[in-house]
Amino acid sequence: MNEETRGRGRGVTDVQDGFDEIELDCLTGAVSYYIRVLNLWISRDLEKKLASLPVAGGTGKISTLFMVLHQPGITASEIMSFAGKDAPAMTRLVEKLIADGLLERRPDPDVRRRQQLFITAAGREVLDRVREIVEREPEDAFWMLSKKEHAQTVALLRKIAAAYVERHNGLDWKRKKT
Repeated sequence: MNEETRGRGRGVTDVQDGFDEIELDCLTGAVSYYIRVLNLWISRDLEKKLASLPVAGGTGKISTLFMVLHQPGITASEIMSFAGKDAPAMTRLVEKLIADGLLERRPDPDVRRRQQLFITAAGREVLDRVREIVEREPEDAFWMLSKKEHAQTVALLRKIAAAYVERHNGLDWKRKKT
């Protein structure tokens, strides 16, 4: 790797790392590339820790359960943007959580066609176990970051995620209720 190429890779950071050994071209400064790499590695590690739980495999189950826990009566369509799912995928995810006994669906007393979601006792137990795993995330998955860097990283990723959710009208459901 020549100095010009190496400089392109280091334009992002002055710390030399394994990425200096490969040429990523325009991906060198692309946040999306690093998020994807991290997602793959972190998801693999998390799946191993969740293997004994009914929320293992796939994405969106845990966030859906937490949203329902804290917003009882929320609907699948209101969760979609936050879970990163389209309507058919969200329907399959909710059906799986219901089949596993983690969620229950009830008709909305005010709007007959609307189906509200509620957490079950089994769902609460699973979330207690998930919480224990996730609370160890700073040490298990992000050991290379200081507490301050971890907080900054979470804040930046949350800012980016919130902008995308907002762009796709993910908060409309809450605004309509208030």
